[in-house]
Amino acid sequence: MALIALIAAAEAMLYSASRSKRGQTRRQQVLMGNSRDSVRALPLVDEYLKRKTAGASRVQTFVASKLAELCRRVVHTRSFEYLVLHLIRTAILKRRRKLSISHLGVTL
Repeated sequence: MALIALIAAAEAMLYSASRSKRGQTRRQQVLMGNSRDSVRALPLVDEYLKRKTAGASRVQTFVASKLAELCRRVVHTRSFEYLVLHLIRTAILKRRRKLSISHLGVTL
């Protein structure tokens, strides 16, 4: 009886560990842009751009696909998030400086 309970517990632990590993793998794929979830279809935009690029050569198509792949990988990094944050902060600081200078001119 104890042996059956032990086997059942081991099976439950194995199932839990494999499910956890699959979840980690899927999360990593989504974050790195390697999953089907990362491909978002915009049917109207896709059709429009498909018509506009109908005459593209094989080389152009290849270069575009590799460049898009590279961009997807770069966008899914922490460094890109920091870059966007830096750009936002820089824009806000420039706007504040510009507003403070214009207020000084008005108050004088």
